Amino acid sequence: MIVILINAVWGFNFVAAKYGVTHFPAVFFSGIRFLIVIAVLFPYLRWVPGQMRMIAAVAFLMGIFHYAIMFTAVGLAEDISPIAIAVQLHVPFSTILAILFLKERIGIWRSSALVVAFAGVVVIAFDPNVINSLLAMLMAAIAALSMAASTVILRNLKDVGVFNLQAWIAVIAAPGLFLISMVLESGQIEAVQTAGWVEWSSVTFSAIGATIVGHGLMYYLLQRYPVNVTLPYTLLAPIFGVAFGVTLLGDTLTLQIVIGSACTLSGVAVIGLRGNRKRAEKMRKEAT
Repeated sequence: MIVILINAVWGFNFVAAKYGVTHFPAVFFSGIRFLIVIAVLFPYLRWVPGQMRMIAAVAFLMGIFHYAIMFTAVGLAEDISPIAIAVQLHVPFSTILAILFLKERIGIWRSSALVVAFAGVVVIAFDPNVINSLLAMLMAAIAALSMAASTVILRNLKDVGVFNLQAWIAVIAAPGLFLISMVLESGQIEAVQTAGWVEWSSVTFSAIGATIVGHGLMYYLLQRYPVNVTLPYTLLAPIFGVAFGVTLLGDTLTLQIVIGSACTLSGVAVIGLRGNRKRAEKMRKEAT
């Protein structure tokens, strides 16, 4: 029930973000989001000796680069459904980066799954209802690559609490996002002055619901259950995202989008599950 709640929250975050970036400039929206995270998690902020460079790199890649590009993509896209699927490319991207920089090896199953996952996004991109949002999908893929790079760095972090990490990401990312917004965007003051409860609720939900509650609860589960038990459920997040987009925002769901989504999510599932199996086997061998 907890993991279903987590994915429902993450899926609804696409809807909240769409409402938010329709009113606020996208990068400015990301900055406000992290200000709220700072306000809530500041008591958890602790210096981590020897790991601050990696934390700063994660904050840049995930906090600034990923969210700025992803929320801009959400604002540009006519429908959020393709964006919710394209962001899942962070899993195959993580595998590719692990091969290049961590010298990991993959077999035929994960190699084939990589191709299937990317093919699914291509199928979605050339749907007649999506083709006008190709730039948004490309940006979502770049955002996924940035998240994948931060994931590779996160593997090397030791004994950093999830709330401490989120607090540092927010503290480092917020100033950078506001600076980028000041240079590239306009209308921030007017957006703040004219925002109603829907707009403020959207940015608050994105900060507290998706980041603090969602990631906090997932960390709670990962401490108590094997990764290969919890990972398959994370595929519910884009499914929730698509469902919320269709029912609440009136997104168009075509057969081509369904087929492409099935390909991408299937590929992501195989990559994740096979990767966890390999890591479990390696840990057993090291233990013996």
